[in-house]
Amino acid sequence: MRIARIETEDGIKTVVSVGESFLDLEDILGMPVTEEGKSFYAIVLKNIEKIRNFVAEGHYAGITDHVPTSYLVPMPYINQIRDFYAFEGHVRTARSLRGLDMVPEWYEFPAYYYSGNSSIYASDHDLPYPRFSSELDFELEVGAIIGKEGRNIPVGDAWSHIFGFTLMNDWSARDQQRKEMKIGLGPSKSKDFATSIGRFIVTADEMAEHLDQDRKLDCGLQASLNGSLFVEGNLKDMHWTFQEMISWASTETMLKPGDVIMSGTVSGGCILEKGAGKGGWLKIGDQVSFHSEILGDLVTRIVGED
Repeated sequence: MRIARIETEDGIKTVVSVGESFLDLEDILGMPVTEEGKSFYAIVLKNIEKIRNFVAEGHYAGITDHVPTSYLVPMPYINQIRDFYAFEGHVRTARSLRGLDMVPEWYEFPAYYYSGNSSIYASDHDLPYPRFSSELDFELEVGAIIGKEGRNIPVGDAWSHIFGFTLMNDWSARDQQRKEMKIGLGPSKSKDFATSIGRFIVTADEMAEHLDQDRKLDCGLQASLNGSLFVEGNLKDMHWTFQEMISWASTETMLKPGDVIMSGTVSGGCILEKGAGKGGWLKIGDQVSFHSEILGDLVTRIVGED
């Protein structure tokens, strides 16, 4: 099931996307869907079977079908964002560009950094070019949204803590990032100025249908730049699974509803890996589009500062 938050002529609505229709979730549930914090996740999870059965049965009489004027970030509350480094192909290429080999520690545990949650952009909303950079890049990623709190979560139980999945773009200022990495604390301002999130959350119960025998997600992804295909990838190529990343992130700390676990960049899913010499870094006027048959779309146009 795809959940979205949209702007309509009647205000902000939380909806279920069914084909071309955007059905009001409050009408389906017969109760308000609060926009206050983690209770949003609790309400939807408590009623997930009711919503899913309603959609499957196709009885939409009396349910408001809204027309979106724009998409909003699909969840009303984001707590912490942990961005992992789970695709070996991306890690190997990015390190080789700096003259570095893979380190054995990368294979010992899934590494991550914390990203900011105060500069979040919805799909189809413009992104101002960061004034401190001249080397703007995109990163094709997917985020798992935590819906149920947990501490020291076993890998085998991790899936039950996921609310759903969404496309994400971890924008990167590469010139600033090079300076920060020399300091040794990892990326900071080169990353936290902007993160974009897709139009939809696909709930974990539906995504479970795409788990393979190794409990990896078989989910194809594409990134296009100005209408031309840039890269294709698949979540099944992750070295670390979302379940393993969630388990490690929860070790001796509490994961809470609204936490986001990002996959890290799909192999080949950024300009850095292919080399800026093949077209250069992003420019004002460029459009970056992510697509997945399962997860939907995330579209962003780069604009100048106001």
